[in-house]
Amino acid sequence: MLDVASRSCELPLMDLCQTAHQRKLETGRAQILLLYEVEPLGLELAATWQVDVIPVSVCCLQQITHTDLLHALACGFDVIHVQVCASSADRLHQQQEVELVQVLGGLGRVLLFDGAETLARRLAAGIFPFPSVAPDIVAVGSRRDTARASAAALLPASEDHVVLPEQAPYGAVSLDEGQCNQCSSCVWVCPSDALSLTEDGGALSFVEAMCFQCGLCVSICPQRALSMEAGMNLSASAVLPHLLAGQGAEDAEAPGLAE
Repeated sequence: MLDVASRSCELPLMDLCQTAHQRKLETGRAQILLLYEVEPLGLELAATWQVDVIPVSVCCLQQITHTDLLHALACGFDVIHVQVCASSADRLHQQQEVELVQVLGGLGRVLLFDGAETLARRLAAGIFPFPSVAPDIVAVGSRRDTARASAAALLPASEDHVVLPEQAPYGAVSLDEGQCNQCSSCVWVCPSDALSLTEDGGALSFVEAMCFQCGLCVSICPQRALSMEAGMNLSASAVLPHLLAGQGAEDAEAPGLAE
């Protein structure tokens, strides 16, 4: 059983991805990952289909997030079938994670299943292998960094910004300069340091890759000068600080900003 709840395991599917990537290179066969808590009926028949089906028992399916799924799709697996979580609360969270994967390059490649009949029908359908990259290439930095790198590998190279569903943990913050009184409350409450002040304290700096859209800055602002927009910037500028500008204005480069 795969222990995905352990805090010591940053990417619990890494070993599976490495093996699948190598197997695909050697055989050219499609790689299908099957994640479940309760073993579905007829699983022993999976080996008869003209693909490699890798069934994995997972202790806590709700711990499998969009980062794990994106990394697996980018680095070896062509389709992932995930058993639906037992509780309604976990199912809602699971659906949100899958929706995020669909938008970030995994459209049609992560499928939830509840019954053995549905799973068997899907496994019987033929699929062609997708391109993949070595798992270590996109497993960089934090899990958020890995999710961004995996999405960049899955999406067309020309796509440098993706609009995401509300409540997604990625996005930008915009400032209405006419409303801001420079109280700095937003900076003090930001838990990820996505917001900071410039060295001279005269302007507000923002690093989009560090923002997880918690909304604390928006809720604490007495002037209602801040707003959020869910999305993922896949360009290099996402990891660099820039000055927040008013709605509709262009972001200004800000060399020498405090980190």
